Amino acid sequence: MGWPHLVLTLLIALPVQAGPFKCVQPDGGVVYQQGPCSASDQGGELAVDTRSPGGAGSVPQAGDLSVEGQLKALEAARAKERKARASASRRASDEEPAETYDRAKCAKHRAQTARWRDEVRGGYRTQEEKTHDRHMLEYHEALVERYCAPD
Repeated sequence: MGWPHLVLTLLIALPVQAGPFKCVQPDGGVVYQQGPCSASDQGGELAVDTRSPGGAGSVPQAGDLSVEGQLKALEAARAKERKARASASRRASDEEPAETYDRAKCAKHRAQTARWRDEVRGGYRTQEEKTHDRHMLEYHEALVERYCAPD
């Protein structure tokens, strides 16, 4: 057995330190580190709870983590959020006097909706620009629902 095998055997045989450690320094500062605290520090190894939120010993298998899968999940969440907002809006409109049909505002907001739809389809330089365009589209779509007669 050569010396590389001996070194490898020693490395494997060394105990593995399971961090993290929380060390309180003499000046009162707290340091988190992988190795044990020095002699001048107080503290010790932290117990890390690795159970899932439901209390199970292991984390359940994650869903589809591909970009396409995440996009579908995000779109489903947004659709659910839109439905919730629409139902809240309907409840609020039931409580308040109904808006009357306004032909001028209807035409204006239909044109704005078409404009912002084109903006959303276009390219973006920043994420903020993309978010702004989507919010503006949703805003004008809501105003179209308010001022236009049901089709």
